[in-house]
Amino acid sequence: MFAARPRLRVACILNVWFPNSHADVFVSRLLDGYRLNHEWHAPRLDVASFYVDQFPVNDMAREQAEEHGIRIFPTVTEALRLGGSKLAVDAVAVIGEHGDYPRTPRGNFMYPRWKYFDEITRVMRQDGRIVPTYQDKYFAYDWDDAKRMYDLARQMRIPLLCGSTVPLAWRRPALEISRGTRFTELLTTSYSDLEEHAYHAIELLQSMAERRQGGETGVARVRHCAGDEVWKLAASSEWSRVLLDAALARRVNFVPDGKQPPEAFLIRYQDGLKGAVLHVNAMTRDYAFAARVEGQHEPVSTCFYIQLQLHNHWSFKVRNFEDLAMSRREPNPIERTLVANGIMLAGLESRRQGGKWIETPELSVSYSG
Repeated sequence: MFAARPRLRVACILNVWFPNSHADVFVSRLLDGYRLNHEWHAPRLDVASFYVDQFPVNDMAREQAEEHGIRIFPTVTEALRLGGSKLAVDAVAVIGEHGDYPRTPRGNFMYPRWKYFDEITRVMRQDGRIVPTYQDKYFAYDWDDAKRMYDLARQMRIPLLCGSTVPLAWRRPALEISRGTRFTELLTTSYSDLEEHAYHAIELLQSMAERRQGGETGVARVRHCAGDEVWKLAASSEWSRVLLDAALARRVNFVPDGKQPPEAFLIRYQDGLKGAVLHVNAMTRDYAFAARVEGQHEPVSTCFYIQLQLHNHWSFKVRNFEDLAMSRREPNPIERTLVANGIMLAGLESRRQGGKWIETPELSVSYSG
């Protein structure tokens, strides 16, 4: 008889773990399994170690570590080596979101994602072994660090999973965008904190834009606008109110009362495609998408449904990470996250500079979705 294949071991590198944090909705499923599309999925990997950067009063990491018999190590390196002298895990999951960190002058949190990645890749180089890695959400709060992370992952041939969970979520109604679609304009919606949540809508937009005819060829410029100017720019055809109405028509979650002023990121691609992310707290608690397709009179639209209270769309990301660890095949292009990361940083810089257009030659990135 053949011996059973040993289960792969994972090191989890976390900013912080408290109820409903990214660590909670990801690592809890990695440890205990998850439901997805009405079916139960038992864990396929073994979490072997934690590194945790912060322990707030509502910390869950210590209790979870005790409950599951997992050691919390004082450094990233020790977590990867399980206290020994060589890399001793088969995959790494980095959840560098949440926690008590300062913001940059642009307004984005200074999460130590590059610091973690630098230490992880140093261990891989020193120990002569490459393991699949998950990088939650975007790469870094600084463009140079984000590009360094991307370049290093490609140079070292690290199988990498990264990015937002939202493009993986259920589409209500079902909508498939074929490769080679001729878009003329795209729009997505977001809500809550601009930097923390509009990023998801940016990457959602990019996950659709990359499927257009010719694939992705790069982003030319980005700007931020707010308040009455948002509606004035719609009236002058800088973005389409028709697309916003089509997107909002797909809302699933309830909309609380409020009169918060709108904000938007306007995006101009190098091939002429127009994109917009409408951050409209008073109008939605959904990530919705709408687009004009060449030759079609009515927009296409859908809601990327994330189950606000259950967070079950995270099960798609956990499944993708398990698949990555076991197959070493990337489930989606990491260039998507690189471009979305750059769009977000340019948009925040535009906000800092009073809403001017920010040219983005660094986003001359070509790839196919």
